[in-house]
Amino acid sequence: MKLALTAATALAFAICATTASAGVVISEQMVVNNQGSEQKTEQTVMVQGHKQKVINGDEEQLITDLDAGSIYVITPKTNQFSQLTIPPVGTLAMKMAMEGSGIALKSTGATDKVAGYACQDYAGSLILVHHDISVSKCVASGAPGAKEFVAFQQALADKLRPAHLVPKGKVPDGIPVSSTITRKVALFKPPPGFPPAQAAKMNEALAKFKPTIITTTVTKIEVKDIPADTFVVPAGYTKKEELKMPGFMLGKHPAAPAAPAAPAAPAAPAVPAAH
Repeated sequence: MKLALTAATALAFAICATTASAGVVISEQMVVNNQGSEQKTEQTVMVQGHKQKVINGDEEQLITDLDAGSIYVITPKTNQFSQLTIPPVGTLAMKMAMEGSGIALKSTGATDKVAGYACQDYAGSLILVHHDISVSKCVASGAPGAKEFVAFQQALADKLRPAHLVPKGKVPDGIPVSSTITRKVALFKPPPGFPPAQAAKMNEALAKFKPTIITTTVTKIEVKDIPADTFVVPAGYTKKEELKMPGFMLGKHPAAPAAPAAPAAPAAPAVPAAH
């Protein structure tokens, strides 16, 4: 009896150890449609514990290490990397914001099935830096590795919250098996006293810009132990400083078109800067 109990205890510890070390690997296809030009990219998201690695084609890799408080932007083609703090500032922070990281998602009540996984629809939108951004996701709570994925997202949200990069409310409970980000130039809202004819002319020009649409669809989800060196910058890579140039996109995501210059108008009251 004692031997049987010892064996059962050992088996239980082994199962717990395996579960604790398990990671989740999500294979995705990303399609970016910018001004009528379509670009497809294979993307892989790996999560284990407090670490995440995103591989976007052969252009860029992003490692997020919550314990180290760092984000590493890796460029394999040049054997270079940048090390950023969490929460990020500057270019990466704007990139995340423009991809909808601060949008509060609410359940629409609708359901779907993607890659064999039942999922629940969420949606949300906001206007940021003259862009109208909307996000929709179908989240699969029953997908393998969902608990590990959500645990990381919640821990990341806690780290990002001071930078206002996360919305109020809970992280959706599951893995997004499909998502669509639609970003378009927001229509001009004239201040008091602005000539209506000029405002109409501006909005007519803005309406001609096609939106940028980023669609991501999961093709496979695997639960397995991920080697620790997966989340480490490869040896021999050179560290570079983050570019402080205007703009919000890194890697292969195209930027939205610039809005046309506004015609001369009467002075308007000052508007607080967005944050």
